[in-house]
Amino acid sequence: MRDSRRRVFASFWLAPASLLLTISLVDAQTTLDRRQPRLMTEYKWAWLTDRQREIYVKGFLETLSFVLYSRSQQDNEQHGQIFSDWTACAERQPLSRWQTLDWAVAGKTEKTAAAQFYDAAPIVCKDAVGKGDKKWRAVWLLKPPDWRSLSLHDRAIYLMAYVETVFAAARRAKDAANERKLDICIASAGIEGLISSME
Repeated sequence: MRDSRRRVFASFWLAPASLLLTISLVDAQTTLDRRQPRLMTEYKWAWLTDRQREIYVKGFLETLSFVLYSRSQQDNEQHGQIFSDWTACAERQPLSRWQTLDWAVAGKTEKTAAAQFYDAAPIVCKDAVGKGDKKWRAVWLLKPPDWRSLSLHDRAIYLMAYVETVFAAARRAKDAANERKLDICIASAGIEGLISSME
């Protein structure tokens, strides 16, 4: 299952590694007009259990790890440090540190949860900067038994995090080609098809 998830993630070559802790995203809502999709709305988030919110956060953390890996040069020491710093942050920080404060505090309901987590990364991951081991070990929080135990609804939550994170990374990297690839993928396969490809 993880290999198939890796293939899905690795098919998008998105954000440069150097953007990791300084990401800021433009506000948007839909995909076909090249605006950001909002699959996980404020209303849906409010109805999630703590466990389901953790599934979304894990999806965000793992997806961004794959995005960084795909765009990094493994012979570049700085890239290795940034990548491993992200892994250290993802593994050490409590999942509860990732909050949708733009919805709750600022009232920016048009932003995706993933976009808000990107904006929060410099704060949440502050203590991890320079602390990574420079190893190319991707973030892997949702193990195969965990994935198999998820309901279809919970897998859809993970997939929402994946889609919103990939699209946000493409926007930040000004990668219009991959934005369009994601649009086409979602339109042709649908949520069910994407979930099946991750089995």
